[in-house]
Amino acid sequence: MFPAAAGGGGAMPGVPPFPVSGGAIPSASAPPLSSAETSPLGGIGSQFPIPLPEWLMGNPYFTAGFALGGVGIATSLLRTSTSSLQSVLRRQLVMSLEIPSKDYAYQWVMQFLVNQRVHSARHLGIETTYSKDVSGRQHVAFDFVPSPGRHWIRYKGTFIKMERERQIKTVDMSTGSPWETLTLTTLAWRPHLFAELLEEAKLAALAREEGKTIIYKDRGPEWQTFGTPKRIRPFDSVVLHGDAAEQIYTDVTEFLASHIWYLDRGIPYRRGYLLHGPPGCGKSSYVMALAGRLGYNICVLNLGDPGMTDDRLQHLLAVVPPRCLVLLEDIDFAVAPSTPAANSGPYAGSTRVSFSGLLNALDGVVATEERIVFMTTNHFQALPRALIRPGRIDVNAYIGLASPGQLVQMFSRFFPGEVEKAEQFAVLCEGENLSMAEVQGYFMFFKNQPDPCLANTTRYLEERRQAMSQENNAGAMPSGATIGAQQREVPPAAAAVATTPSEEEGEEAGNTSTSSSEQAAPAGVGGGPSTPEKRDGR
Repeated sequence: MFPAAAGGGGAMPGVPPFPVSGGAIPSASAPPLSSAETSPLGGIGSQFPIPLPEWLMGNPYFTAGFALGGVGIATSLLRTSTSSLQSVLRRQLVMSLEIPSKDYAYQWVMQFLVNQRVHSARHLGIETTYSKDVSGRQHVAFDFVPSPGRHWIRYKGTFIKMERERQIKTVDMSTGSPWETLTLTTLAWRPHLFAELLEEAKLAALAREEGKTIIYKDRGPEWQTFGTPKRIRPFDSVVLHGDAAEQIYTDVTEFLASHIWYLDRGIPYRRGYLLHGPPGCGKSSYVMALAGRLGYNICVLNLGDPGMTDDRLQHLLAVVPPRCLVLLEDIDFAVAPSTPAANSGPYAGSTRVSFSGLLNALDGVVATEERIVFMTTNHFQALPRALIRPGRIDVNAYIGLASPGQLVQMFSRFFPGEVEKAEQFAVLCEGENLSMAEVQGYFMFFKNQPDPCLANTTRYLEERRQAMSQENNAGAMPSGATIGAQQREVPPAAAAVATTPSEEEGEEAGNTSTSSSEQAAPAGVGGGPSTPEKRDGR
């Protein structure tokens, strides 16, 4: 308080007077303000649940820290709200599509990007396509694909961010390739943009495979394409005796159209076919031609694979790709004596597929439905009765050596319009026990030359008989003699049903079918004694 000037009411020199409301002049004896009232926090300290001492409230460092804490809390709330708002906007305004490398669409989209020439200018990956035709010519093509990382593409006027992520520490055990993920991100202005991209990529992939048959081979626990897709083989290029080819085709088409019929009667919806006969007569070739006519692909399963076990066989038959025929070649391998597990090597400790495992995979509790299985064998007599019973083998057809009718058809196919020469060729080859592979191989030497082909037929047959005689004298049974012996045991028809042996025959032969069962096989295609109409040729 400043002392008053002499005379009372005088102002200090140099200090202007200040107005006092209501005319009241503060008293000189007013009490001093407390520290709480004079602190920068004002009266806030009195509002705390716990009373704070006056010395703390009056500390400038405490008040400054309190202010900084308030600023930090406000900043954190702002950051959290901004992140939440960003997440909401991302979900509402941005859409993304994640495609793992195990998905079919992964290859479709990558190939689509290659065809569209959508890639970064400096960061590229490469996919090499190598093929070799029947004449030995090699074809190599290089396709550039987006490398792992982030890329920007433009599709139908919309920019899309593409991220290809590769997990180096995680690899596919069946192929050894690292796991990859392809993520596409764009603004959600066009919700159907990704669907259009996938549809276009799918159509482009199917267009490349149109008119071709894809071959699948088992690799580990999954099916993978083997080589390049093959051109569809014409159905009439495989010549069987009589109408056997059409009969099998009709049976398959009837099965494919009877899904509801099977379900209504509680019958497992699967069909098994057995093609048996001498080698080189067209068993596997017919399956290839049949798949082409049906528009199906083929899954080839090798039971002789050292790594093939019962569990792996059951799993592979359960995950067959759609619209595929399963081909089990040389089915008699599964009925051979069991091979003990190897003690060393990559397959040490693994037991190969057993006969009981094959039966369970074909018609057991673990057997899947919606499946067509074709099996081939050169030794029908070695197949146990339990394997060829209906339910596992519904239709079995004998594909034998070339009959006169087949020889005429084959000659006419290679040399159209030469019907008379075709009949002469069939007469010359009668009784020679030729396989269709031998006939086709002979015709390959006389392309578009029917006269030299017919003129050299007698010489070819004589040389063939001499070669077989020399092999017999040397003590080695040639393939032609073996075929001839098999042909004499069975009817000369090129397609015949091998009926299931009787109960007594199965027990006497150690639960295996005998050669007498094949001798008694009538001509035609059929499914055993339960369907006599098919045994009569339908």
